[in-house]
Amino acid sequence: MMSAPNLKALLLAFLVAVLGAMPAPAAPLTPVTFRTDWKAQAEHGGFYQAVALGLYEKRGLKVTIRAGGPQSDNSRLLAAGAVDIAMLSNSFQVLNLAAKGADVKAVMAAFQKDPQVLMVHPGTGVKSLADLKGRPIYVADAAIGSYWLWLKARYRFADAQMRKYNYSLLPWLKDKRAAQEGYLTSEPFTAAKAGVKPEVFLLADGGFNGYGAIVAATGKTIRERPEVVRAFVAATREGWTSYLTGDPAPANRLIRRDNPEMTDALIAFSRQQMMANGIALSGDAKSMGIGAMTDARWAGFHREMAGLGLFPKSLDPRRAYTLAFLK
Repeated sequence: MMSAPNLKALLLAFLVAVLGAMPAPAAPLTPVTFRTDWKAQAEHGGFYQAVALGLYEKRGLKVTIRAGGPQSDNSRLLAAGAVDIAMLSNSFQVLNLAAKGADVKAVMAAFQKDPQVLMVHPGTGVKSLADLKGRPIYVADAAIGSYWLWLKARYRFADAQMRKYNYSLLPWLKDKRAAQEGYLTSEPFTAAKAGVKPEVFLLADGGFNGYGAIVAATGKTIRERPEVVRAFVAATREGWTSYLTGDPAPANRLIRRDNPEMTDALIAFSRQQMMANGIALSGDAKSMGIGAMTDARWAGFHREMAGLGLFPKSLDPRRAYTLAFLK
């Protein structure tokens, strides 16, 4: 019969062996709240895909997406430090923050082409953006501080042309002379469903050579938590690649959950338009991957906008972005 001391030693050895074979507890995930610029839609597909496939969690993040809406102002929230990381719609917003001295930088751009469009009724004789001078144009409030300034400088549009877009196409549908702002991936679909197949003019084709769907972070977040920003960017790039070249169903389920008004038909149309027009997979993204940004592209955008008098020529565009997380 085994003595008590020997029995205790055997039990201790057994416990040590069992505990040693058990996996170490997983490190806790770092919570991150990411704010988009609008209600959940296919234009956010890569972010939702990264959540759905666990790509953020693989990199140690627990990401919660907070959808925006008509009253969203991510520029203001970032500048005030009220949010750490958020989506900005275009390069104009990023440079505008830099010009105001905000401690905010773009860290990746999901879209190589800004999907902003103006559309008109068919058969109106409008052949280009320049032909819209003098016509009523329905634009949202957010346009006033971004691409509308560029349209005024480039095409001599006047503020008197503006009509308030309240996210209903009914006023435009009734006014065949007017133009309507929108996204390539959304408003043309809604117009066609209402019986009008519009003529669509992509601002990017007219010289608005900025990025879209930009991920921006506060300087404090970049300096104090660079590993979080790096992990977020890497997972987001993988998410966008999966969404546009693989099976988008996982993201689409989450998009419909967060925005019950979103239909399968509109999601499919939006994704098809992004793919067909190289919204995300064109330019530098072809060789550098989705999310790519370059010094040359930012410098060129700033140079054009400064030449139109929209930004100080003395502004260093490198204050607006960092490429550190794309390497």
